[in-house]
Amino acid sequence: MKTPIEYIREAWRIYSKKENFIYFSKVMAVFAIVSAISGLISVYYPDYINNQALAILLSILAGIFMLWSGSVSINSVLNMGKLSEREVLVLGFKNMLKYFAISFVVGLLVLLGFVALIVPGIIFMTWFYFATLAVFDKKMGIFASMKESKKLVKDKFWKILGRSFVFGLFIMIVSLVVGAVPYLGSIISVLLAPFFLLPQYLLYKDLVASGGDTI
Repeated sequence: MKTPIEYIREAWRIYSKKENFIYFSKVMAVFAIVSAISGLISVYYPDYINNQALAILLSILAGIFMLWSGSVSINSVLNMGKLSEREVLVLGFKNMLKYFAISFVVGLLVLLGFVALIVPGIIFMTWFYFATLAVFDKKMGIFASMKESKKLVKDKFWKILGRSFVFGLFIMIVSLVVGAVPYLGSIISVLLAPFFLLPQYLLYKDLVASGGDTI
């Protein structure tokens, strides 16, 4: 099992490779454009919030695009070099409900765990860290993917927790830095979504390849 920094470096090497960068950029372009338009609306038409119907409609559309973006991001990483940009966008759209379901179930468990005693939340977050990847990679159901994730984490709880913490901290720092860039921050963040996912995916791949045994 590599160190978290090694996974991040490998993720950047993969993401920044010319053909991969072009591929990911094309896949995420539609979401970057939507993000840019949304930013312009909030800047130049801030009064839209006062129109309740319009605000609700835009919120629903934003939620749909967020789910689609998340699903596409995962599918782009899993199918890099296998599917075209258009095929990934279509696949991501078809899998939106599945993405929502696994995110909702795992997110709810983690939230309840943190509300209860904090420690259960950390345990659930680590056990089910790979559940979303397993859903799409192995075409599993929601609870089967959670079981698979827990199996991968077994006997490596602290190693996975440590790496997930570093990955999360790295993403937070980069997002804050990028988000501070005027006008372009949100667009860059959208384009970086596959890169943010790659360290977790590389760790997942190593665990799957090892059959769950310690590397």
